[in-house]
Amino acid sequence: MRRLEKFNSVFGDNWVVGRYLLPELTTLGRKQGGVLLDLACGESPFRGYFPGVETYLRVDRNPQDDEVTPGDMLAIPLDNQSVDAVLLFQAITDVPYPVEVLKEVRRVLRPGGRLLIFESMAYPEHDAPYDYYRLMPEGLRVLAADAGLHVHECMHMGGLFTRFALLWNTFVMGVLKAHVVLRPLACLGVASGNLICYGLDRLAPHPRLASDYLAILGRDEEIKGIPTAFNKANMQAANG
Repeated sequence: MRRLEKFNSVFGDNWVVGRYLLPELTTLGRKQGGVLLDLACGESPFRGYFPGVETYLRVDRNPQDDEVTPGDMLAIPLDNQSVDAVLLFQAITDVPYPVEVLKEVRRVLRPGGRLLIFESMAYPEHDAPYDYYRLMPEGLRVLAADAGLHVHECMHMGGLFTRFALLWNTFVMGVLKAHVVLRPLACLGVASGNLICYGLDRLAPHPRLASDYLAILGRDEEIKGIPTAFNKANMQAANG
């Protein structure tokens, strides 16, 4: 199953997370123009949520197609202040020094630009030896400050039962999926678990117990009152 389908299909492992993530990306994507960098992009599953960008750049250490520029998160092959937005989805904890990634992002991000981070707080160990941390929102704030960035907003994706759904789908139904004859049963188990957990999340929301979050970051000068291109445009619109 392709990665986006895991979020938008009821038979996908991340469907419950997708009920919270995809509407946020739809809203953010409508507002985003200019140059967008999809960093550690993989197959760029969320590209379609940013239809208004003028240029969609893709960088990955292991390119999956010819459109992707080979490059590392710790040495982004772009000029200073050359992009308006950066997507960094479930990748920053795959390096031993995540603050260095944030410093690189700040280098290529224009004043007034935005960094979107989608990250897990609870996923079990995977992809060893390239799995180093689980980055909590407050930890992200500390690292961001060290890199000259500021967390504008942090949204928890679901709650306690979203976490249950992910573990059930991946590590219980995943065992069944390994056996061809049991795959239809596993698909039914995934869909049933998704619907039940989503319903329970809506009935008893506990966002602090969610497994994932989406954070929006910007450069520190916006917080310190230094004029940026984004702020100047807003001031001009307000003054007519």
